[in-house]
Amino acid sequence: MASSLHHVEAQSAGQWALGDAALEIEPIRAHGGHGPVPEDGVRVEESLRVFAEDVGLSLSTVKTYRWVASKWPAEQRAAGVAWEVHKILLSAADPYGLIADPPVNERTGRCGWDGEAAKRAVGWKTSSSPVTVAEKVETVAELVADEAVACQVITSMLARREVAFVAMCDSGARKMVNEIQFEQTRTGDDDAGEDWEDEAEHVFTALDGPERDEEGDVLTDPATVVRAWHRASEFTDLMGVCHGFVAGASRLVPRLRGQEFTERQHTSVEKALEKIRATCDWIETAVATGQTDLDEALAQLLRGQRCRAGFRRTCTPRRSAMR
Repeated sequence: MASSLHHVEAQSAGQWALGDAALEIEPIRAHGGHGPVPEDGVRVEESLRVFAEDVGLSLSTVKTYRWVASKWPAEQRAAGVAWEVHKILLSAADPYGLIADPPVNERTGRCGWDGEAAKRAVGWKTSSSPVTVAEKVETVAELVADEAVACQVITSMLARREVAFVAMCDSGARKMVNEIQFEQTRTGDDDAGEDWEDEAEHVFTALDGPERDEEGDVLTDPATVVRAWHRASEFTDLMGVCHGFVAGASRLVPRLRGQEFTERQHTSVEKALEKIRATCDWIETAVATGQTDLDEALAQLLRGQRCRAGFRRTCTPRRSAMR
């Protein structure tokens, strides 16, 4: 380990020396202003080319060393920090301040700079295993680019309660879930509608049964047929009302997640639900017994008046009797 660090320090020292030498041979002159006119760029490049050939390096490498040396005056360079780190940190808004505040190395637990840490500091993509949360998220996103894989990963992750809880705290994720619930509910409503329409199609047999003569042939008495179709129509309307309410509630309720209601709104909802429950009792009684009369308590409730305390007791025996 010590020999490796010594090698890195020696390499950095050589890079700084070459950069300083190239900078001394051809200083980088400021552009514009009232200073002297810069010398010909062709002459500068030729001079650096000769220097690069003398030290056995490419012109582009020498120019890079020269540029980094010009950006990092000797008094700003951090001892023990590799030249490569200095070069990377030049992309930061305040490289001098940043290099003085090295991050903690998660493997060693000590503060220090290396190439990967420098890349993270300036927002570059690293080549090593992801360390920060942002890097891990980016890596996962690349791995689950395939939708089939993403679906399995998301389903697996949401099975972890703490993950699902945090996900639902995100407003964007919560909105997306609500939208998907709405779409799935709408699809389910279409299927449910087909079911009760099929049931209504066979209501003639279900309600009355076809009337037959002594030989077993079906009678086609017009009055009987009309009466049966009237009942089929009434049954279809009733199922339409029921399914319409369920479908509407299924679409709306998921969108109420996280909303807060005033006391007055709570009271209004309670009144509406009281009417709905009473109406459901009325429908259940009518279907089971054929009795559709409104008692006074239900009539008052549906007219918008307050329900008397005895209303529920009035409905309960009737529903019990029909069972």
